[in-house]
Amino acid sequence: MSEVDEILSAEVCAAVRAPINQARTLPRQAFTSTAYAELEAQRVFADNWCALYFHELVAAPAVVPLELAGIPLLLSRDRDGVLRGFHNIVPYDGCPAVIEAQQGIEEIVAPYHGWRYNLQGKLTAIPYWGGEPRGRDLKPLQGRPGDLLEVPLVTWGPVVFVNVSGRAGDFAEAVQPLASELLPWDVDALRITRKSNMEPLLHPERLTTNWKTHAENWGINVLHEAFVHNIYDQSPEVPRMRNDGTRTFSNHIHGRFVALKYREADFPDTYGEIPFPRLERNCAQPIEHGYFGTFMPNLHMGMFANLVHLIISNPIDPGHTETLRAQFYRGEAAKDPNLAEAREIYAAGFVQAGEEDGRITQAIQTARKSPAFPSQYYSAHWDEMHYRFSQWLLDQMTRTQGC
Repeated sequence: MSEVDEILSAEVCAAVRAPINQARTLPRQAFTSTAYAELEAQRVFADNWCALYFHELVAAPAVVPLELAGIPLLLSRDRDGVLRGFHNIVPYDGCPAVIEAQQGIEEIVAPYHGWRYNLQGKLTAIPYWGGEPRGRDLKPLQGRPGDLLEVPLVTWGPVVFVNVSGRAGDFAEAVQPLASELLPWDVDALRITRKSNMEPLLHPERLTTNWKTHAENWGINVLHEAFVHNIYDQSPEVPRMRNDGTRTFSNHIHGRFVALKYREADFPDTYGEIPFPRLERNCAQPIEHGYFGTFMPNLHMGMFANLVHLIISNPIDPGHTETLRAQFYRGEAAKDPNLAEAREIYAAGFVQAGEEDGRITQAIQTARKSPAFPSQYYSAHWDEMHYRFSQWLLDQMTRTQGC
């Protein structure tokens, strides 16, 4: 029996899939095991459509090397503005084709043996490989592969999604639960917020925690708000409960989209008036709800009527996660110099919230080493989204075992 089979034993699977009042979370080893993380990279990340980057950050012509769950990838945008994704590896020498992001280039020159590619990933030269200095004759390869291997890629709103294995099926079908719920938002009008010097205002972060712990905390854990975040600790509207014990939010669970959904009219004192243009697709369908949610596995979002906050999460190893967060506004509002100060204020607020979350999620990762409690349990009142997230992950990890 493999290490992963032992972690996801029949008994564990049954406990995760039990009714929420009896169910247990994924076991602690699912957050600490290297073998588990390696299989997860394939079954959760390579085999699904996953968020990789924000497409606005790849200006034509350019190449940007990235990783997804440790898998080296490459984004390329040619002079025609076409964005493509590739596995970032040269077939001959096994070295990445690109080590550092490059802007304004006409071709890719691989760093190890100088193989040349156009921005469409086609091999154009193999200098000296067959003895000829320019290497424009590819016949010495004798039909062996030389081109970069393309990865299926789709942009949706500001986000680049990739399917590394090519086995995820139709993107439109996968994203439909998210797209249908966010129909009031004009996602195609979203632009990344800019500093006063017009550079993108980004916040990359490296957290000492498992990516699942980060995901469990964002949006799908509602009860933590009043205890972890300063803004909610001061809010008269949090915890999200009325005096009669009913909730002022709903658990939105639709396919891979799980989110805390609330009426904006219920939270004016917490979120206030955001001084940016509204994001409606059309006036006939106004934005009346806000969301804090996750498009599983790794795109997290805060959706407001005037701004959108997105986080792309990327597992590095069982105990480390990299995130890239940014705010998005409608069109010119993202770079209007008159709104620069306001954009930085709102960005700083989300950064503070991220630091508050980071403190807790990193502490949880340390606590995973404790043998005292192999797993945790749920509150049926608060934790339905966490419960569904665990089950979806278990389904991905065990789909070939029938567990």
